[in-house]
Amino acid sequence: MSWSELKKKAQRHLHGYYGNWSLFVIIPSAALFIYFFCIMILFQVVNSTVDNSNNYQSWQNDYSQNSNRSNNEYQKGYDDGYFDGYDEGYDDGLYEDDSYEDDDFGGKNLDSISHKSILSPVKNTNRTVTYTQTTTIETRFSGFYAFLFGLLLVIVTILYRGMVQWAAIENVEGRHFNLKSIFTSFIKENGKRTVSANLLVTMYTVLWSLLFVIPGVIKQLSYGMTNYLLKKDSELTPKEAMELSQTLMQGYKLEYWLFSYSFIFWQFATMFSFGLAGIYVIPYYNVSEVLFFDQIIAEKHHLFSQEKEAGFADF
Repeated sequence: MSWSELKKKAQRHLHGYYGNWSLFVIIPSAALFIYFFCIMILFQVVNSTVDNSNNYQSWQNDYSQNSNRSNNEYQKGYDDGYFDGYDEGYDDGLYEDDSYEDDDFGGKNLDSISHKSILSPVKNTNRTVTYTQTTTIETRFSGFYAFLFGLLLVIVTILYRGMVQWAAIENVEGRHFNLKSIFTSFIKENGKRTVSANLLVTMYTVLWSLLFVIPGVIKQLSYGMTNYLLKKDSELTPKEAMELSQTLMQGYKLEYWLFSYSFIFWQFATMFSFGLAGIYVIPYYNVSEVLFFDQIIAEKHHLFSQEKEAGFADF
């Protein structure tokens, strides 16, 4: 079966089941919308804080300009008053006494004294003061609590992904399901198996990623069927499901990777619509993924020919 036929089959399975998926898709869509909304609010707060930090410089510039303007006006008024008073006194003395003796002024005549030589200009000296403000945005969590919160968020996301895969299996098999029933089955009834398996898959993937990115991606693809197998066979342990997943995915890892990335534009649509497109994309992708795994099981059914009585009858 080609990918296009598989996706069309997934759409047929989804017909009449979108109501069952409602809470599954609303929760991540709302979380993604809130995330982007909080990012926008934080960006505005940071910009507002940065703008306020420049008030000191603006105040300083205004003060410096006002100070220069006042000093210049004062100096101009002082010069005008001084010269007017000097000229008036000089003229009065000149008309009162028509003759001057050189000796009275040390051999100098008043006419030889220039206004410019008598007066020395008053220089305005400005001192610039620079204020530096350091703005710190305080967070509600310390580094330790932030780490715990991030770790908890990762665990919840991983388990939620497993629950969605189980819901997709119920959808393909034509059974009624909702968020409550899947949570009960995945967490309460099989929590020891599912939580352990998902944590082990995450840990192994991270450790392999430390060597290089590619080994981590390969391991993640190898463990892709773990939740699917745990749902199909309730007797499988986490380790057995992981090992069986690696066996089944041999020869299909590249195809599975390409198949997953064939939904990349749908993922972008979810992101750019702030999670609203996820109402359609989440069930569409996961049901298609389950049909892809069903096809692998059909092609490798010979692996279970001798183990049907040991727990693989569901296959």
